[in-house]
Amino acid sequence: MGEGQQYVTIEDVTKIETPEEPIKLEHKQGEVWLLDFWATWCPPCQRPMAHNQEMLDKNAEAWKDKVRIIGLSIDQSAEAVVKHVDDKKWNSVEHYWRAKSKCSDTYSVRGVPCVMLIDQNGKIVFKGHPASRPDLEKDLNDLAEGKELSGKDEAEAGEEGAEAATAAVDATTMHAEIDEFKTKVAPELQTALKENVKDFPRAFCVMVAQQELSPATGESKTTYDNYRVLVGPKDELEKVKEHLNEKVKGGFKVILREHALG
Repeated sequence: MGEGQQYVTIEDVTKIETPEEPIKLEHKQGEVWLLDFWATWCPPCQRPMAHNQEMLDKNAEAWKDKVRIIGLSIDQSAEAVVKHVDDKKWNSVEHYWRAKSKCSDTYSVRGVPCVMLIDQNGKIVFKGHPASRPDLEKDLNDLAEGKELSGKDEAEAGEEGAEAATAAVDATTMHAEIDEFKTKVAPELQTALKENVKDFPRAFCVMVAQQELSPATGESKTTYDNYRVLVGPKDELEKVKEHLNEKVKGGFKVILREHALG
Protein backbone atom coordinates (compact mmCIF):
# COMPACT_ATOMS: atom_id res chain seq x y z
CA MET A 1 0.00 0.00 0.00
CA GLY A 2 1.17 3.50 -0.69
CA GLU A 3 0.54 6.96 -2.04
CA GLY A 4 -3.00 7.65 -3.18
CA GLN A 5 -4.55 4.87 -1.09
CA GLN A 6 -6.50 5.09 2.13
CA TYR A 7 -4.65 4.42 5.34
CA VAL A 8 -5.51 1.03 6.85
CA THR A 9 -5.40 0.85 10.64
CA ILE A 10 -2.13 -0.56 11.95
CA GLU A 11 -2.74 -3.23 14.58
CA ASP A 12 -0.68 -5.02 17.23
CA VAL A 13 1.83 -2.25 17.85
CA THR A 14 2.52 -1.06 21.40
CA LYS A 15 3.45 2.13 23.17
CA ILE A 16 7.15 1.93 23.94
CA GLU A 17 6.49 2.24 27.67
CA THR A 18 4.00 -0.66 27.71
CA PRO A 19 5.29 -3.26 25.23
CA GLU A 20 3.03 -5.96 26.66
CA GLU A 21 -0.18 -4.16 25.61
CA PRO A 22 -1.01 -4.35 21.87
CA ILE A 23 -3.01 -1.43 20.48
CA LYS A 24 -4.21 -0.02 17.17
CA LEU A 25 -3.15 3.17 15.41
CA GLU A 26 -6.49 4.47 14.16
CA HIS A 27 -6.76 7.62 12.09
CA LYS A 28 -9.53 10.06 13.02
CA GLN A 29 -11.22 12.35 10.52
CA GLY A 30 -9.57 15.78 10.51
CA GLU A 31 -6.17 14.62 11.77
CA VAL A 32 -2.97 15.02 9.75
CA TRP A 33 -0.26 12.45 10.38
CA LEU A 34 3.44 12.09 9.76
CA LEU A 35 4.11 8.40 10.41
CA ASP A 36 7.84 7.69 10.63
CA PHE A 37 9.14 4.10 10.42
CA TRP A 38 12.60 4.22 12.01
CA ALA A 39 15.12 2.49 14.30
CA THR A 40 17.51 3.59 17.01
CA TRP A 41 20.38 1.70 15.31
CA CYS A 42 19.79 3.39 11.91
CA PRO A 43 22.18 6.38 11.40
CA PRO A 44 20.08 8.02 8.62
CA CYS A 45 17.02 7.89 10.91
CA GLN A 46 18.48 10.12 13.60
CA ARG A 47 18.38 13.55 11.97
CA PRO A 48 14.81 13.10 10.64
CA MET A 49 13.62 12.09 14.11
CA ALA A 50 15.39 15.08 15.64
CA HIS A 51 13.64 17.25 13.06
CA ASN A 52 10.31 15.72 14.06
CA GLN A 53 10.97 16.86 17.63
CA GLU A 54 11.99 20.34 16.45
CA MET A 55 8.81 20.73 14.39
CA LEU A 56 6.66 19.74 17.35
CA ASP A 57 8.48 22.12 19.69
CA LYS A 58 7.94 24.97 17.25
CA ASN A 59 4.30 24.23 16.42
CA ALA A 60 2.98 22.84 19.72
CA GLU A 61 0.02 25.21 19.96
CA ALA A 62 -0.78 25.55 16.26
CA TRP A 63 -0.79 21.77 15.73
CA LYS A 64 -2.62 20.80 18.90
CA ASP A 65 -5.41 18.30 18.06
CA LYS A 66 -4.62 18.74 14.34
CA VAL A 67 -1.21 17.24 13.55
CA ARG A 68 0.31 14.05 14.95
CA ILE A 69 3.90 12.95 14.42
CA ILE A 70 4.18 9.24 15.16
CA GLY A 71 7.43 7.33 15.42
CA LEU A 72 7.05 3.61 14.74
CA SER A 73 10.22 1.77 15.75
CA ILE A 74 11.29 -1.52 14.19
CA ASP A 75 13.86 -2.15 16.95
CA GLN A 76 14.20 -5.59 18.52
CA SER A 77 13.01 -4.28 21.88
CA ALA A 78 10.91 -1.40 23.15
CA GLU A 79 13.34 -0.85 26.03
CA ALA A 80 16.06 0.24 23.59
CA VAL A 81 13.70 2.83 22.13
CA VAL A 82 12.71 4.20 25.53
CA LYS A 83 16.35 4.74 26.51
CA HIS A 84 17.28 6.29 23.16
CA VAL A 85 14.30 8.65 23.09
CA ASP A 86 14.89 9.75 26.67
CA ASP A 87 18.59 10.33 26.06
CA LYS A 88 17.87 12.42 22.95
CA LYS A 89 14.87 14.19 24.53
CA TRP A 90 12.61 13.32 21.62
CA ASN A 91 9.61 12.90 23.90
CA SER A 92 7.15 15.15 22.04
CA VAL A 93 6.93 12.57 19.24
CA GLU A 94 4.36 9.81 19.84
CA HIS A 95 6.55 6.72 20.02
CA TYR A 96 5.34 3.19 19.27
CA TRP A 97 7.07 -0.16 18.84
CA ARG A 98 6.24 -2.47 15.94
CA ALA A 99 6.18 -5.55 18.23
CA LYS A 100 4.26 -8.34 16.42
CA SER A 101 2.53 -6.07 13.93
CA LYS A 102 2.66 -6.87 10.21
CA CYS A 103 2.59 -3.17 9.31
CA SER A 104 5.95 -3.26 7.49
CA ASP A 105 4.56 -5.87 5.12
CA THR A 106 1.20 -4.11 4.78
CA TYR A 107 2.91 -0.87 3.74
CA SER A 108 5.88 -2.49 1.94
CA VAL A 109 8.46 -0.80 4.15
CA ARG A 110 11.73 -2.40 3.13
CA GLY A 111 14.10 0.15 4.67
CA VAL A 112 14.18 2.96 7.19
CA PRO A 113 13.68 5.83 7.53
CA CYS A 114 10.40 5.72 5.65
CA VAL A 115 7.64 8.25 6.28
CA MET A 116 4.00 8.50 5.29
CA LEU A 117 2.01 11.72 5.20
CA ILE A 118 -1.69 11.13 5.79
CA ASP A 119 -4.24 13.87 5.13
CA GLN A 120 -7.38 14.83 7.04
CA ASN A 121 -9.44 12.26 5.15
CA GLY A 122 -7.07 9.39 5.86
CA LYS A 123 -5.48 9.31 2.42
CA ILE A 124 -1.75 8.60 2.08
CA VAL A 125 -0.46 11.59 0.12
CA PHE A 126 3.23 10.72 0.34
CA LYS A 127 5.31 7.67 1.20
CA GLY A 128 9.09 7.50 1.00
CA HIS A 129 12.35 8.77 2.43
CA PRO A 130 11.95 12.04 4.38
CA ALA A 131 14.70 13.59 2.25
CA SER A 132 12.35 13.31 -0.72
CA ARG A 133 10.24 16.18 0.66
CA PRO A 134 12.06 19.55 0.83
CA ASP A 135 9.90 21.04 3.62
CA LEU A 136 7.93 18.63 5.78
CA GLU A 137 6.85 21.41 8.12
CA LYS A 138 5.15 23.22 5.24
CA ASP A 139 3.62 19.94 4.09
CA LEU A 140 2.04 19.40 7.50
CA ASN A 141 0.81 23.00 7.73
CA ASP A 142 -0.72 22.79 4.25
CA LEU A 143 -2.45 19.50 5.01
CA ALA A 144 -3.74 20.88 8.33
CA GLU A 145 -5.33 23.74 6.36
CA GLY A 146 -7.02 21.28 4.02
CA LYS A 147 -4.71 22.02 1.09
CA GLU A 148 -3.30 19.42 -1.26
CA LEU A 149 0.36 18.50 -1.01
CA SER A 150 2.35 20.99 -3.09
CA GLY A 151 5.66 20.67 -4.90
CA LYS A 152 5.67 17.64 -7.17
CA ASP A 153 8.49 15.36 -6.16
CA GLU A 154 11.56 16.01 -8.27
CA ALA A 155 12.03 12.30 -8.81
CA GLU A 156 8.68 12.29 -10.59
CA ALA A 157 9.31 15.56 -12.39
CA GLY A 158 12.56 14.17 -13.76
CA GLU A 159 11.18 10.74 -14.54
CA GLU A 160 12.88 10.38 -17.91
CA GLY A 161 16.24 11.26 -16.41
CA ALA A 162 15.74 8.82 -13.57
CA GLU A 163 14.89 6.01 -15.97
CA ALA A 164 17.95 6.79 -18.05
CA ALA A 165 20.21 6.77 -15.01
CA THR A 166 18.81 3.48 -13.76
CA ALA A 167 18.94 1.84 -17.18
CA ALA A 168 22.72 2.29 -17.28
CA VAL A 169 23.23 0.22 -14.14
CA ASP A 170 22.13 -3.38 -13.70
CA ALA A 171 20.71 -4.61 -10.42
CA THR A 172 23.95 -6.28 -9.31
CA THR A 173 25.97 -3.10 -9.84
CA MET A 174 23.32 -0.95 -8.18
CA HIS A 175 23.23 -3.10 -5.03
CA ALA A 176 27.03 -3.21 -4.90
CA GLU A 177 27.18 0.58 -5.07
CA ILE A 178 24.58 0.92 -2.32
CA ASP A 179 26.43 -1.55 -0.10
CA GLU A 180 29.68 0.35 -0.60
CA PHE A 181 27.92 3.62 0.23
CA LYS A 182 26.49 2.18 3.47
CA THR A 183 29.64 0.45 4.67
CA LYS A 184 32.40 2.77 3.46
CA VAL A 185 31.38 6.05 1.82
CA ALA A 186 28.69 7.21 4.28
CA PRO A 187 30.81 6.66 7.43
CA GLU A 188 33.68 8.54 5.78
CA LEU A 189 31.35 11.42 4.90
CA GLN A 190 30.05 11.63 8.46
CA THR A 191 33.60 11.99 9.74
CA ALA A 192 34.91 14.31 7.03
CA LEU A 193 31.95 16.70 7.05
CA LYS A 194 31.05 16.67 10.74
CA GLU A 195 32.32 20.21 11.38
CA ASN A 196 31.01 21.58 8.08
CA VAL A 197 27.40 20.58 8.76
CA LYS A 198 27.20 21.26 12.51
CA ASP A 199 25.07 24.39 11.88
CA PHE A 200 22.90 22.81 9.15
CA PRO A 201 19.19 22.38 10.03
CA ARG A 202 19.05 19.71 7.31
CA ALA A 203 21.91 17.70 5.84
CA PHE A 204 21.13 14.44 4.03
CA CYS A 205 23.00 12.35 1.51
CA VAL A 206 21.07 9.13 0.98
CA MET A 207 20.64 6.46 -1.67
CA VAL A 208 17.05 5.59 -2.55
CA ALA A 209 16.32 2.59 -4.76
CA GLN A 210 12.63 1.95 -5.33
CA GLN A 211 10.78 -0.62 -7.38
CA GLU A 212 7.14 -0.02 -8.19
CA LEU A 213 4.72 -2.42 -9.83
CA SER A 214 2.03 -0.94 -12.05
CA PRO A 215 -1.37 -2.49 -11.17
CA ALA A 216 -2.59 -1.72 -14.68
CA THR A 217 0.22 -3.25 -16.75
CA GLY A 218 2.00 -5.53 -14.29
CA GLU A 219 5.29 -3.93 -15.32
CA SER A 220 7.87 -2.88 -12.73
CA LYS A 221 9.99 0.26 -12.77
CA THR A 222 13.10 0.83 -10.70
CA THR A 223 14.47 4.25 -9.80
CA TYR A 224 17.92 4.72 -8.34
CA ASP A 225 18.55 8.17 -6.89
CA ASN A 226 20.99 9.97 -4.62
CA TYR A 227 19.15 12.63 -2.63
CA ARG A 228 21.30 15.50 -1.35
CA VAL A 229 19.33 17.84 0.90
CA LEU A 230 21.46 20.69 2.20
CA VAL A 231 20.20 23.64 4.23
CA GLY A 232 22.93 25.70 5.87
CA PRO A 233 25.41 28.60 5.71
CA LYS A 234 26.36 29.39 2.11
CA ASP A 235 30.15 29.01 2.43
CA GLU A 236 29.93 25.66 4.18
CA LEU A 237 27.16 24.49 1.86
CA GLU A 238 29.43 25.01 -1.17
CA LYS A 239 32.23 23.05 0.51
CA VAL A 240 29.87 20.18 1.28
CA LYS A 241 28.55 20.10 -2.30
CA GLU A 242 32.09 20.00 -3.67
CA HIS A 243 33.04 17.16 -1.32
CA LEU A 244 29.95 15.13 -2.23
CA ASN A 245 30.60 15.59 -5.95
CA GLU A 246 34.11 14.28 -5.45
CA LYS A 247 33.40 11.35 -3.14
CA VAL A 248 29.92 10.07 -4.03
CA LYS A 249 29.88 8.53 -7.48
CA GLY A 250 27.81 5.86 -9.24
CA GLY A 251 25.08 5.12 -11.72
CA PHE A 252 22.38 6.94 -9.77
CA LYS A 253 20.57 10.18 -10.57
CA VAL A 254 21.54 13.04 -8.26
CA ILE A 255 18.60 14.98 -6.85
CA LEU A 256 19.96 18.11 -5.15
CA ARG A 257 17.83 20.29 -2.92
CA GLU A 258 19.74 23.16 -1.38
CA HIS A 259 18.99 26.36 0.49
CA ALA A 260 21.74 28.74 1.59
CA LEU A 261 21.21 30.55 4.88
CA GLY A 262 22.55 34.02 5.55
